[in-house]
Amino acid sequence: MRNKIMKNILLIGLGRFGRHMAEQLNQMGHEIMAVDLNEERVEKVLPFVTNAQIGDCTDADYLKSLGIRKL
Repeated sequence: MRNKIMKNILLIGLGRFGRHMAEQLNQMGHEIMAVDLNEERVEKVLPFVTNAQIGDCTDADYLKSLGIRKL
């Protein structure tokens, strides 16, 4: 029996691949913060993530505001 370790994951970009990753990581029991510039994409992923934000992850100050320490 394997130990399941829940991880905190920042998912940047919620296109088809990002949404798929959110669904899979959610099924695995991980906590997910998802970020995208597109409000519609953020809304669609809400059922699968712990937290979702609309923002520009190319902006270092924005990432810092999310609590991201090192990149």
